[in-house]
Amino acid sequence: MSETHGTRLPFLVRLAVALTLLNTWVLFEEVVVDRLGWWRYMPCYRVGQFCEWDVAAILVIAFVTFVGFAENRAALLARVRGFCAGAGCRRCGRAAS
Repeated sequence: MSETHGTRLPFLVRLAVALTLLNTWVLFEEVVVDRLGWWRYMPCYRVGQFCEWDVAAILVIAFVTFVGFAENRAALLARVRGFCAGAGCRRCGRAAS
């Protein structure tokens, strides 16, 4: 098997990974959260409906897939760090302005 480090994976592979992670979230919601009643401890959660937790999961999955399959991960993370706009965080080491 050849390694894929530094090579760009096809869009279908990235899409398949993202859809698999999304399916994992949906199954976790149905099997664990809804059936065991964990929804009572999750603010803004709506049983059986699209809610803020689903939006958050979709955004995290999209971001992880985007960063995970980036050709030049270091350059991408540098661009992401630029979005803190000097707010000060431990990752980029910028001081709060």
